[in-house]
Amino acid sequence: MSETIDVAFTPDEIVGSLPRAASVVVIDVVRASTTIVAALTHGARGVVPVGTPEEGVARLRASPAGSAILGGERGGIPLPGFQCGNSPVEYTAERVGGRTVVFTTTNGTRALLAVASVARVAVGGFVNAAAVVRWLARVPGGALLVCAGELGRFCLEDATCAGLLAARLRTERPHTVLSDGARAAEILYAHYRDDLSRVLDDAAWARVLAARGQGADLPPCVGLDTSEIVPIVRDGTLVVAEPENRRVVTGIETACQSEAASSETR
Repeated sequence: MSETIDVAFTPDEIVGSLPRAASVVVIDVVRASTTIVAALTHGARGVVPVGTPEEGVARLRASPAGSAILGGERGGIPLPGFQCGNSPVEYTAERVGGRTVVFTTTNGTRALLAVASVARVAVGGFVNAAAVVRWLARVPGGALLVCAGELGRFCLEDATCAGLLAARLRTERPHTVLSDGARAAEILYAHYRDDLSRVLDDAAWARVLAARGQGADLPPCVGLDTSEIVPIVRDGTLVVAEPENRRVVTGIETACQSEAASSETR
């Protein structure tokens, strides 16, 4: 029996037609997916996606003292009063170890909340692509890859990552049927597959971040298969799907160590 891999290039594409039986992967390459993986890598108890900064502050106030921190951004800018923004290098073990991260971003958490009714949801990016494909392949049924996009519009890096996941999952399941969106994403990935850093050169949002001096966040976002961690939604919180396979996200860890060393000398 055939199964379908579908790609939604923005969360708006799935409004009113969400296939609740499918496994869903939310993709926000630059930077929420990468940041969530980094937080869980460095010992966060979980990441709670919320819709607004105000909701985040309320969740923090309702948490036991010292048990949670606030992370997030709007328009790529860290939020006032939040301990972290949306940079993967900020989520060190010292900041997040043993704590819950209450997290809100312009696009990534919006996409996660859009699929909240689905039973099986994960977060994917280039960093954990192989692990996400294994997670998808373990359970029969269709797969829906939801790109976070940028303010409701198409986003190059997310679509390219969706194409990578679709191509690899099709290898695992030869009888899989691709939607038109998944075929388009595969074609896009084929264009960049030999040098993913070119995605950052071409993607509008990555260029904006680089121009703002946030370019150090970008290389970890295209570090392919540097993590075994698959963040999954459980009771509204992102946790690690396979803690027994946990290992350090090599590219992110290197960036974090550099950031920590820089901080110590300031």
